Amino acid sequence: MNERADRYRRLSQRFTEIVDAVQADRWESPSPCEGWSARDVVAHVVRTEAEFLTRMGFESPTLDGSDALAMWPAVREAVQARLDDPADADREYDGWLGRTTFAASIDMFYSMDLTVHGWDLARATDLEAFMNFPDDELAAVRAAVEQLGDSVRMPGVFGPALPVAADADEQTRLLAEIGRKA
Repeated sequence: MNERADRYRRLSQRFTEIVDAVQADRWESPSPCEGWSARDVVAHVVRTEAEFLTRMGFESPTLDGSDALAMWPAVREAVQARLDDPADADREYDGWLGRTTFAASIDMFYSMDLTVHGWDLARATDLEAFMNFPDDELAAVRAAVEQLGDSVRMPGVFGPALPVAADADEQTRLLAEIGRKA
């Protein structure tokens, strides 16, 4: 096992726990992502991870209008299987920031996405137990945001930074940096 595969395993399991904790009547609740419901947040995570598998030439579960909630376990398992296979994890390609690997992209962007969208989902559905990022993820998400630079402001990534109080905690500051109000 490797560190990137283990991190994805931890974060995808946490995301699954959040999904599983959502009450049936809360799926249409508005999320912190403008115009998205709680269900849309999960659909985004499922779609982007499945599309990345396909772009990398890996087999991906067919979404074909399937319910994202039902597809999440299959997509999560497909990503994890590629990360657990050293040859697949080390598959190189030319990414936004230059030459990189499947595992590096999952670690920098998609694991960050699980953390941030896990918070979005918890916030949308009032799941207090999941409102705090795992402690070790604050620094990792901050580093990813900094590494992505201006590309985090591209349409469909993060919104404009929001003002934040000088005495705000680190998570509140980070959320404001990516366009979310804690």
